[in-house]
Amino acid sequence: MTDIGKIEAKKGFETLAEALREQILGGTIAPGDVLNELEFVETSGLSRGSVREAFRVLETQGLVSTRRGRNSGRVALQLDGDVLRRSLDMFIRGKKVPISVLAETIQVFAPALAELAARHRTEEDIRLMLDLLEKLATMNEPAGFVATNIRWHLAVSKASHNPILASVYQIIGPNLLTPEAEGFVTTRIRTNTVAAERLVLDAIIAQDGEVARRRMESHIRAYNKQLELKPR
Repeated sequence: MTDIGKIEAKKGFETLAEALREQILGGTIAPGDVLNELEFVETSGLSRGSVREAFRVLETQGLVSTRRGRNSGRVALQLDGDVLRRSLDMFIRGKKVPISVLAETIQVFAPALAELAARHRTEEDIRLMLDLLEKLATMNEPAGFVATNIRWHLAVSKASHNPILASVYQIIGPNLLTPEAEGFVTTRIRTNTVAAERLVLDAIIAQDGEVARRRMESHIRAYNKQLELKPR
């Protein structure tokens, strides 16, 4: 006789949480709709404790929030990139993902985002990237340089107009692009970084996706090498 092991039945609150999640994602429950606890107790046949546990599950997933005050209760949230960013941030922190893996991931993501930015960038995107690059070129204070460099990379990800990739990058990117400020103390490293990013931006402005991808890949490899952030 084959031993298939013990089969665990789903708990009531898990089933309710799944059903509500599908309704929120499908739009049946719209952003701002109130989730009435007593109503779900009556319709589901679950206890108030189980219904509250289902709400807590949805809250950790960024699908509902608790409203305080006179009209307190749970309400459905507007779905945006924050849901993905929170989930990925918890995964990275919870799994203690090593920086070498983050470096490896960015080495894949950054060139793709640069290529998409070249295809989809708007005049507003260009103005933002140019403005940040000019600030970067005159930034001598290490911590300020690092912060502005992060903002430039995030501006490139935004210019891709791909909300999924941009949301992922907004979590992974800063984790990798925030080295010790001393890493940018030398003028040579700062100069090389600005020069490389200017070449990437030139390709984005020219809407040459292939060149933008190639230049960003070369830049990230050199960046990681300078900071000793080598992929596995």
